[in-house]
Amino acid sequence: MRVIPVSVTIDTVCPWCYIGKKRFDRAVEAFVRSKGADEVSFDITYKPFQLDSSLPKPGMKKIDHYVEKFGAGRAKQMLAHTKQLGDKEGIAFADNGVIGNTLDSHRLIKYAGQISHEAQNTVLVTLYRSYFEQGKDLSDPEVLVDAARAAGLDEAVVRTQICAGDLLLKETLADVRGAQRDGIQGVPNFVFDGKYQVSGAQESETFLRLFEKLAE
Repeated sequence: MRVIPVSVTIDTVCPWCYIGKKRFDRAVEAFVRSKGADEVSFDITYKPFQLDSSLPKPGMKKIDHYVEKFGAGRAKQMLAHTKQLGDKEGIAFADNGVIGNTLDSHRLIKYAGQISHEAQNTVLVTLYRSYFEQGKDLSDPEVLVDAARAAGLDEAVVRTQICAGDLLLKETLADVRGAQRDGIQGVPNFVFDGKYQVSGAQESETFLRLFEKLAE
């Protein structure tokens, strides 16, 4: 069997990361279906990136942050554009909501990855839905505990050692610095087989073409 390792660097408040994951997941599903699950599989790991490490905890109104960072006109255009793209991908982007510091959400994702790839994926999907579709604050401990519960993780560990402790703090910060050292300036960023890099929320067809080459 051909196992394709994939490292995906993301931020949990990056709309393009959510869109990119939808497209990537769809491509993976289609490729495995076409080749056969006994012929090819993907070993997917998610790594942290912080678009803005100065975001507060607890968070602030998302629209206020966007206006402050991009200006009212551009913020309105950006939100409308991502909403339009989201509709095509089955993502109901909410206009309102709260944006906060993402470091603890990345620590939770890393913790989940130590349990299993499935747990990590469930946590990430739950966090994306919570923030983008439900307007929840990813720096809120209860939001993180809810995501942990969805993946069957130890809620006590998440509550006491991640939300109120320093579990995986140094390691997660080291990963963020590692992404910067690797020259990653935007997300999502995909690395296949440790050498083939794809940046941005590419269409599923782009991923499929690369998968064909990797499987040769």
